[in-house]
Amino acid sequence: MLTADLVHARRSKGVLSLTKLNAEKRARALVLAEQLHDIALSHVGQTRGELLEAWDTIRVGAREKKLADGMRKLIDDGLVFEVSVDADPVALRKEVFELATARRKALDEEARFSRDAVLAEVAEARGITPEALEKGLYGDLKSAHVLTAVSAPPPSALVEGYDLEQARAVLLRATKVRVKIRGASPGALRTLFRKLKFQRLLHRLTRAGDGGFLLEIDGPFSLFESVTKYGLQLAIALPAITACGQWELEADVRWGKQRNAMTFRLEGDARPDGGEVPERLPDEVQELLERFADRKGPWSAATADEIVEIPGVGLSVPDLAFSHADTGEVILLEVMGFWSRDAVWKRIELVEKGLEQKMLFAVSKRLRVSEEVLGDDVPGGLYVYKGKMSPKQIEQKLEALATR
Repeated sequence: MLTADLVHARRSKGVLSLTKLNAEKRARALVLAEQLHDIALSHVGQTRGELLEAWDTIRVGAREKKLADGMRKLIDDGLVFEVSVDADPVALRKEVFELATARRKALDEEARFSRDAVLAEVAEARGITPEALEKGLYGDLKSAHVLTAVSAPPPSALVEGYDLEQARAVLLRATKVRVKIRGASPGALRTLFRKLKFQRLLHRLTRAGDGGFLLEIDGPFSLFESVTKYGLQLAIALPAITACGQWELEADVRWGKQRNAMTFRLEGDARPDGGEVPERLPDEVQELLERFADRKGPWSAATADEIVEIPGVGLSVPDLAFSHADTGEVILLEVMGFWSRDAVWKRIELVEKGLEQKMLFAVSKRLRVSEEVLGDDVPGGLYVYKGKMSPKQIEQKLEALATR
């Protein structure tokens, strides 16, 4: 992923705008990407230091240095490096230095110390070649890591997605993101919800007056901790937004060394390839689904497809739908392990007012919410869990809700 210093952007009257690749720069970017990619492929089995030296031989003009560095970063992200030997480099150095010290002390006054002899002796004791030992001595240094695979996208794909990568880098500095969505298919919306949940992003989606939707996401710079991780999660979710019909994104960002407050805007249609980002459940939900399938009982679990409108909260796609084999009753589950206490209390208030669809909300114990806050006469329930969710306890909650 690109970093902020590699983004081509303009600032004007508090607005930050991307400088997208024009036809000329796109052609040059493709040449650079192909050169970098080919050199990487030819250096499999060599060290990072050797690869970087080869990359430095590519002629780059002063005005295209940022573009070249950006392509280097994206290709470097797709490279796999390993330490050249299995042994701990620190232990190897200690063994070599101790043996070298001992051999120096044992030398006669006129005898000459042989570094190669020491390396050969240690290598023989370890069953490796002196060359492998020498590489392994400083294998913990980044420059000594050995390139074992090139899994970066092909050059054409890197160029095609470069402007999107720039936008993702900008969102790493966001405090708030607002997206207007029009013409999105139900499948694209469900995929977007799943991506937002999978990346544990604090969000709210509501219907807009023009038949579209308004998505609000808290940005990483609105948090007090885990800024970098959350920012990466937000950037990763961007492709799911760009797959939703017509979209207009506006973000409040902190830009530059002084972290100046600016507004970033971006808009577009669903990507021309028409491909939607594959849906994926959060790991804890996927594990619960698999464990529930092993249980023998009247309740079965499946991925929820409904888009539910919760008054006062907005739209939501519950994680799972539980169906009773005998009665056919369906109870939805929304997992709120990473949400704020405020979001949980909003749902508690709405359950107390009444919901059309029975729902169970699974809440992490760290949010300090008690299951007792909801009575037995409302169409919703709380399941507070610590660590992993228990299929047995959830089934008990479902049975209790079914009687209401």
